Amino acid sequence: MLLRHNSRTWNKQRAKILNFISHYGEKRITLATLHSLRELSDEQLNYQPSSSIVPASVVTFSDQGKLMGVGYAIGDGSGHCLIVVRPEARRSGVGFQIMKELINTLDNFTCQVAIDNVASLALCFKNGLHAVSMFKGPTGKATLRFERSSVHGAATVRNSNTISQ
Repeated sequence: MLLRHNSRTWNKQRAKILNFISHYGEKRITLATLHSLRELSDEQLNYQPSSSIVPASVVTFSDQGKLMGVGYAIGDGSGHCLIVVRPEARRSGVGFQIMKELINTLDNFTCQVAIDNVASLALCFKNGLHAVSMFKGPTGKATLRFERSSVHGAATVRNSNTISQ
């Protein structure tokens, strides 16, 4: 079951979700992203389009009450975005569903993936994202920036810069 959290459900599940990410994130989640997730405000999760608050989305996938995956993005995902899936649920579509929900929730969607993270790269391409640039990421690794934006329901690339270092 896929669930997009609001402030009420997030505040109830916060500790469980943060523990899940720490346990199954395989040390690929930056401290800045974890800190951003810990500091989420009620206003960010209950975002109204007319407000000036930066929106955030937290999505979880559960099977028979067992947390199988978590996704998080703030703003358009360019600063902080993560998807973590329990090892036994990988390659089952859980990550795909979580990312799809994040993409559908946010008007524009961007994420950054280290080029040695093959599973996450495949997930981005599978969800129709486009690699638009390459740079040195926060861990010092070559990292691809993926983008997708929605203009009246149609997917478009916001930044068509060529991939370069």
